[in-house]
Amino acid sequence: MKLQYKAWLLVVSTIGVLTLASVLVSRHSITASFEELERDQFKVEGERAGRLLNQQLQGLSATLMDYAYWTDTVEFAKGSKPDYFSENFGTDNLKYLGIDHVLVLDVLGRPIAGAELTEDPSLQPVSESISQMVRSLAVSVLSDRTSQTVMRTYRRMDGNLYLVSIAAVRSQFEPGSAPHGALAMVRRFDAKELARFSDILMHPVRLSFTDAAPASLAGGVLPVDHTRTESRAPVLDHEGRPVAFLVLELERHLHQAGRSLALVAALQVALAGLVVGTLLVLLLNHLVLRRLQRVHVELSEVTRAGIDSDGKLSVGGDDELADLARGINRLLDRNREDAAQQRQAHERQEALHLQLAQSQKTEALGRFTSGIAHDFNNSLAAISGWVRLAQEDLATGHPSASSLEQALKSIQHGSGLMKQLLAFSRQSTPRLERLRLSAIIDEARTLVGFGLMGRCTLEVDCRIEDDWIEADSTQMKQVIVNLLINACDAMDGKGAISLVLESKESTELASGAGCAMLGQLPRGRYITLSVSDEGPGIAPEHLDRIFDPFFTTKAIGKGTGLGLSVVHGIMARHSGGVGVSSTPGQGACFTLVMPAKGEAVWNLRTHGFAVTQGPKKRLLYAEDDALVRDAWSALLERQGWVVTRTRDGEEAWEHFQSEGGKWDAVLTDLSMPKLNGLQLARRIASTNSPPPVVLMSGQISAEDGAELGEAGFRAVLHKPVDQEDLLRVLSEAVA
Repeated sequence: MKLQYKAWLLVVSTIGVLTLASVLVSRHSITASFEELERDQFKVEGERAGRLLNQQLQGLSATLMDYAYWTDTVEFAKGSKPDYFSENFGTDNLKYLGIDHVLVLDVLGRPIAGAELTEDPSLQPVSESISQMVRSLAVSVLSDRTSQTVMRTYRRMDGNLYLVSIAAVRSQFEPGSAPHGALAMVRRFDAKELARFSDILMHPVRLSFTDAAPASLAGGVLPVDHTRTESRAPVLDHEGRPVAFLVLELERHLHQAGRSLALVAALQVALAGLVVGTLLVLLLNHLVLRRLQRVHVELSEVTRAGIDSDGKLSVGGDDELADLARGINRLLDRNREDAAQQRQAHERQEALHLQLAQSQKTEALGRFTSGIAHDFNNSLAAISGWVRLAQEDLATGHPSASSLEQALKSIQHGSGLMKQLLAFSRQSTPRLERLRLSAIIDEARTLVGFGLMGRCTLEVDCRIEDDWIEADSTQMKQVIVNLLINACDAMDGKGAISLVLESKESTELASGAGCAMLGQLPRGRYITLSVSDEGPGIAPEHLDRIFDPFFTTKAIGKGTGLGLSVVHGIMARHSGGVGVSSTPGQGACFTLVMPAKGEAVWNLRTHGFAVTQGPKKRLLYAEDDALVRDAWSALLERQGWVVTRTRDGEEAWEHFQSEGGKWDAVLTDLSMPKLNGLQLARRIASTNSPPPVVLMSGQISAEDGAELGEAGFRAVLHKPVDQEDLLRVLSEAVA
């Protein structure tokens, strides 16, 4: 078969398959979209009906409280003003207020006066069933000695829905006083109300009293046929139980419109495919004749560009012209390989110089980190203490419990960031452990999910399962968070960020490295994580300085220039690297590289502590930060310790001497006015039978660390400390 006929057959087949697929996909997508839009519309209409009914109940409650807090109502409940009820709750007034039943109860829940509006309209005594229902609901109102409880609920009786509101009778000038009785108002939701609902919602509305299972409390949408559907909005009482359902009957106009639009779109796609296919066949017939001319042009371009270009002949097929093009391409590849080897030798030498310059720049970070570490960790310690106190005060299942737990995780993350910054500035070795990089990615996604990424979307593509590495969890988490925030900032808070986790050999990294340090990695298998954005990209003149400390292209106040420098330092200390590639206008891609370690073998251990039974232990606590001192003293006291709080080492020493040294343990900060923790520990160690001394500090310098062992500390804890760790250390010290 001639090349020309092959090309025709390929074009026709491809256009036919694509056209058919487009017709099917477009029809399905349009129909599904319109059905989803229709379901959302019906759900909104149901919720609107529920809100309208709830507004009626709120309006009834507002009317009720106006009367319940009226001085005349209080006097009537006390036995005065006998004409009050007849003057205020006559036929005309009840009809005007839209109230069907009104009942006044004394403080014991017994009826004092009541009236029921009939359809005549006329007044008659409240029925026994309504009276019993109101009295049972009024128990919680009358039992509230502050008169603040207002009962708002729905009740179903005798096939009717009732709106019930009950409030305590008390003077508006005496808020918080005990109730003098209770006032109840009941409104029947009858056919007139349903008709008014239908006029407002512009859809037929009816009530359904079918008992519903708990799974259907949220209501739903139930198609009736191709033209109609029903939306059910649950009516819940004050305990959240379904009393009835508001059923709206809705027309399925969108469903019909979607089917018509899908048919029209399918015809348009088919017609477009036919036109495009015809044009391609005609054009291809003309362009095939230019193959010989293309070979000549491409050879001329390769000659002008020189050996360093990546130009090749693009002629394909199985004929003699294609064989000639492939032979020329092989010859070009051999010449380029020889040139590439020479360039690599030169690049390896340049990479050594770049690494030396980068390590010298990062030393500047160590000059200011130690100055802020103590105050920052003290603040975290105080916050964690008060959060734990609040957590212990909450009842089980409280809605805020999960929020406090997330706050503690954020505090731990902040502590890890400070430790990581100190470790980076000292160029210390990270605490390595066997872990999965995909798990670190999930934790980083949780951290940036708390409002740090604006409207950016995150797409994670894990292409491997064996992603075990040896790394410091906190430092790796900070690396990923830094890159995600930078990507979000580059897109002004809007766009897609892509994370691709895969495995590569060192030879693949060297051939596509975006940083000199990746080309120097030892041979072997590596785990790579690529973070790509859709931003404007990085200017070519900035690529060589992108990892320099304090270098930033952001506006003043928008960035510090430390994020990528920290990332570079962490990856270097993990025997890995970070590379960057970018094309202006097409976004940037940062690639993290870590040596693969294979699946981990776990060594499970369990830790725990228990509150010590028996006599309470006495603890002398020295801390100059009042927030930290009060929070952790309260936590320790809840665990059975008797804590004596002091503001500095001098005050702690005075308490120690005044009590004759009868302490079970001493807990002290390091940096304090008058007398620091080291001096206090030395004084206590010089006494007879000194108690164990535990140090809890926000920052310990290298000079202080050399003296800790000589001072006799039983244990050293870094703020912010975990409550379980502190209790365990104190218990072990006393034991």
